[in-house]
This record gives sequence, C-alpha cells and structure tokens, in this order.
Amino acid sequence: MTEDFYMKVGLAGTGWRAQMYVRVMKALGEEFEVSAVYVHSESSREREEKNFPGKVYTDYDEFLATKPDCVVFMLKYGAALPFAEKAMEQGIPVLCETPPAATVEELQAWYQAKEKYNGKVQVAEQYCFQPYYQALIRMIDQGKLGTISNLDISQAHDYHGMSVMRRLLGTGMENCRITARTYDFPVNYHCGREDLHKGEKTIVDTRKRAEFVFPDGKVGFFDFAGEQYFNYFRTRHLTLQGDCGEVHDQQAAWLGQDGYPVQGSIQRDELGQYSNLEGYGMRSLRLNGEILYRNPYADRDLRLTDEEIAVAQMMEGMKTYVETGKEVYPLEEALQDLSLIHI
Repeated sequence: MTEDFYMKVGLAGTGWRAQMYVRVMKALGEEFEVSAVYVHSESSREREEKNFPGKVYTDYDEFLATKPDCVVFMLKYGAALPFAEKAMEQGIPVLCETPPAATVEELQAWYQAKEKYNGKVQVAEQYCFQPYYQALIRMIDQGKLGTISNLDISQAHDYHGMSVMRRLLGTGMENCRITARTYDFPVNYHCGREDLHKGEKTIVDTRKRAEFVFPDGKVGFFDFAGEQYFNYFRTRHLTLQGDCGEVHDQQAAWLGQDGYPVQGSIQRDELGQYSNLEGYGMRSLRLNGEILYRNPYADRDLRLTDEEIAVAQMMEGMKTYVETGKEVYPLEEALQDLSLIHI
C-alpha cells in the first residue's frame, strides 16, 4: 500500500452503526476522510450538515458525482442493493453493512449485481477482527490446541456468530447439516444502547440454539439471545476444543512440549488503570505472558473499544482492497453466513 493514499469515503446512512464508523475514521484521520454523506430527507440533511458542512446530499446521483474512493452503506436492513448497484455500475467500490440483504433471494440478487458489473464489493463483518477472536486464531495457527473439532459459541447473533464459527473451525465455504430450535424466556430489561435504566420492564428474549455439522466431522454449536449484548444478567461464552487443548472463555488448557498438560488464562494488558500513565485502552492479549494479540493502535493512543478496533481493521482492510484488490471480507462469505443462519 502506498503511504500517501488518503481514502475519500462516501457514507450512505447516519444511524447508530454509521456513527461508530465515523468515530473510527476520525480517529484514523491521517488515512480517511468522510468526503460525502447521503441522507434520505431534508430534515436529516439539516441535522448532518452540523457534522459534515457542505458534504451532505439528499440527491443520490449528486452524492456519487463527488467520486468517493468507496461508498460505505449503513442503511436499513435489506435496503442497500439498489444504491450499491448504481455505485457498482459507476465502478465505485462498495462496503456494505452486514447483513446486506434480508432473504436468500435478495442475497442472490446481490451476487448477480456484483457479477453483472464486475463490482468491487466487500461486507462490513468486523466481528472476526475483534482482539479476542484474533487471539484464538493465533492459538489455532500455533497448533497449540491441536486439530480443532468443535466450537460452542454464545457471543454473537446470527451472521456474526456464523462468521466467527467458520473462521475458528476452519470450515471455509463448506455446506453443513443444520438442526435448530428457538425458545422464549423472560428477562428484566435494564440496559440497552441507551445505557442503564431502572429496569422496570420484563421482556421476552428469544434464544436460538442450533447445531452445524460439517462434512469433515467438525461441529459448531450456536446459542444466542439478543439480550446477551447488553443485559448484565445474560453473559457471553465460548468454548473451542481441539484434540490437544481447549479454550473456555478466558481459560485455556493444552498439551505442553514435554507431554504434560499446561493451563493458563488469556489476560488483557490494559493501559490507564491503577495509576498507570502510559495511556488508555488495551495494549495486548497474553497467555501466560506470551503475546497472542497486539493492539495495532495502542501506540497511537486512539482509545478504541474492542469493537472499534475491529471496525478500524475493517476500514483499513477496505483501503487495501480498493488499492490492491486483496479481499478483507468478500460478499461471498457474507452470503454464506447469512444463508446458513436463515435455512
């Protein structure tokens, strides 16, 4: 990648997820610029003009005429394809929020549009770039756990969970046999995107449990309910097993070189705590002192959460894709993840 490539990003959508991407791009300011913003209404334009003066458009053709290096679509579920197809037609690379579509038919339409225009399309599935999952991938690559056979994941919903499952199991684009059920359970609703509140309401939380059995014998056990993201009474868990080791959340056990079992835990090297003055945020993830993952932004003191680190990796991957064609998360993988969870 050439050091002087400064990517001009067109942003379509201004919701919660789009705001996160904007924060990250501002943090990586020497690499990205939000050069144009597309909104659907005049009231949205007036609001966003405060954040992006002179860059907000309600006319989509005028928005594309600014010639961004790529367009990031953060629109409502299933709404992006007509807009993305027009960008593809003009040769503008596309990064679409996941999921790109709501049905298998719409997924097929995405693929057909990409093929028709030879479009450059990636999907913003950043979960597998979160530090914890990158640390697990490092352990797998080291052979520390032996041959991976199964994964029990209860940390991310639907397509996000499938993305992580496929990467940790190493199943690629293989088909599988799926058995699944849903269950409804009551839970106190006391926290959400709007932060903590009094929790005076009980809601029904739907839990999805599924088994994904792959041709090579590997199995993914999926278990998730929406409240696990924010609810303090519904935590997240993961168990990854190989023939020579296991990771359960932050605890690990594996076969040592001397033939004896070794136990340890994945620890966060967190700056800014207990009178530490080096900065703020996570520097690395370590297993018994060995660095499994090093935060690429720690030395720049960008103060990013794990999710924002993953978003930053996605955007830098998109930048590489625009310049070199090296894929970061291709449309085909997103179609596979969503179709498997919808079947």
